[in-house]
Amino acid sequence: MRKHQTEECEEIDVECDYKSIGCDYTKVGKRKELGKHYKDASRFHIQLLLRFIFVLQGEMQKLAPKFECFATKQLVLDEVNRIKDAISAEIKTMENKFSTMMATINGLIRRLENVDLNEASKSNDSGSNAEMRRVEVRMGKEIEQLQAKNSRLETQQREAMEAMERYQNKMEQIDQSVAVITARFADLEPREPSQTKLNYNGVLLWKIEGYQRKRQDAINGVKTTIFSTYFYTSEFGYKMCAKLYMNGDGFGKGSHLSLFFVVMKGDYDALQTWPLQKKITMMLLDQANGDHMIDAFNSDPQSSSFQRPRSDMNIASGSPLFMPLGSLNNRQYINDDVMFIKIIVD
Repeated sequence: MRKHQTEECEEIDVECDYKSIGCDYTKVGKRKELGKHYKDASRFHIQLLLRFIFVLQGEMQKLAPKFECFATKQLVLDEVNRIKDAISAEIKTMENKFSTMMATINGLIRRLENVDLNEASKSNDSGSNAEMRRVEVRMGKEIEQLQAKNSRLETQQREAMEAMERYQNKMEQIDQSVAVITARFADLEPREPSQTKLNYNGVLLWKIEGYQRKRQDAINGVKTTIFSTYFYTSEFGYKMCAKLYMNGDGFGKGSHLSLFFVVMKGDYDALQTWPLQKKITMMLLDQANGDHMIDAFNSDPQSSSFQRPRSDMNIASGSPLFMPLGSLNNRQYINDDVMFIKIIVD
């Protein structure tokens, strides 16, 4: 009964479905009375939908500055999902309208095919030449009307198909945006270690599983960077993590692994000596012969990377040209799709 009232009943009072996005047809009438409005205003409705899409796209762009903030993560993703749902609903509406138009066209074709047979049969029964002429005139007018109506419906069908294609393209763009947003949030969030894995001796041993998938994600721009779990120089010491670009960053993009060291905001920063003055050793471990790739540097007291953090993380410092990608297979740096990174801070 509820479905009948909300979707099927021709006598119930309804408004134009497109009122919420700008249709100026304000008359409230029976569902069956709105049919003519839908047919007459189909092109206008398509324009409204396209304008609606552009507005949504603008909303997406306005959200861009918020992506760097942890507090807005869920808000942004919820907004993206809301936009996707709205566009999906509009596409579904257009598909329904398209199906209705196709049914009407098919009905007109059948009616056109039957007109000739029915009228010819009537004229044969009358046996009158005058009646035959009247039938021919009537048939000619009706055929012209049907052809004109069919032409309009075909135009509406073509416009609807073009609009649906544009909607699908917008959906693909939004899906790509969601992937980028998700990746960027992942970039901003070092992984939370379990309590048993917290390291307090200034040494990080980072096991990176699923190397091939992560590398391909980086190449495709889905997720260009990954973070290690955080670790400490001592139980109440500096808080740190590592950051790895699987397809390179800066000068190393597309040619090198780029590995960086990051100072994080910790609970005991007020007790530390700033800037951080340590030697940082970064290693890509050879899993067979111990022929590790090693890069070491001393922290620069003038660099903002080693000052007391004012946000969750300082700017990363390290090596954009840490390891040529073409050299990864020369030794056992990757074994069973696993890579090991080691960071020593002393």
